[in-house]
Amino acid sequence: MKRFIVAAAALLLAACVTVTILPHRDPAASWDQANLKINDHGCPSAIFVAPGGNLVQCETPYKSDTPQGDVKFFPTTNAAALYIVGKIYEHSHYFEYGGVIVKSSKGYALSAPKTQRHGMDVAFNEDPEAYEFPIVASYHVHPCLSGVVPSVFSPQDLAGARVTNHPAYVLDECTGALHYWAPGDGYMSTDALLKLGVGPMELRGVQVSAGKIIGHIVVDGVLLN
Repeated sequence: MKRFIVAAAALLLAACVTVTILPHRDPAASWDQANLKINDHGCPSAIFVAPGGNLVQCETPYKSDTPQGDVKFFPTTNAAALYIVGKIYEHSHYFEYGGVIVKSSKGYALSAPKTQRHGMDVAFNEDPEAYEFPIVASYHVHPCLSGVVPSVFSPQDLAGARVTNHPAYVLDECTGALHYWAPGDGYMSTDALLKLGVGPMELRGVQVSAGKIIGHIVVDGVLLN
């Protein structure tokens, strides 16, 4: 009888209590940046992208053309952005590319440019936990296409900068001008939009900005479509 009572109590307890088995993660497999670099031999100087604790990729800051392949550092974000958009333009005129600028103790460095091979949009990782150093700006390029205005930050560009709360750079591949915009810099007026050729019906609720031009690269200015 005593054995029956104990068994019944155990069944009742099992019915009333949901036991959650937590996943076990070996400390040796920690996603901490320092630990990853110590235990990785493929890219020990990389920035590891591990959103939610799952290693997605080993993303190296854009490297210089030197034989040693050392990470290139810049004194300002303007210099970093101007360098990387020039390299992107040398590589491709057809797709949007983008990435982030991070700040280290040695200066500003770049994440490798990403593209989905689309002419009018791009996605790249802006999760601050995905990088070893803090993100201080983003960059991307606008191909020279007809029917669009590559010289302005789109509503999506501005929204992305506001959400992450850091400045953005965009290259106009029609003119070679590199534009800068930071949250709080404001938007273009209706008159300015009309001068760009934006139709009256498209002005409703539109927030775009040309920002300010901080530099130029040499481009051919050829429309791709």
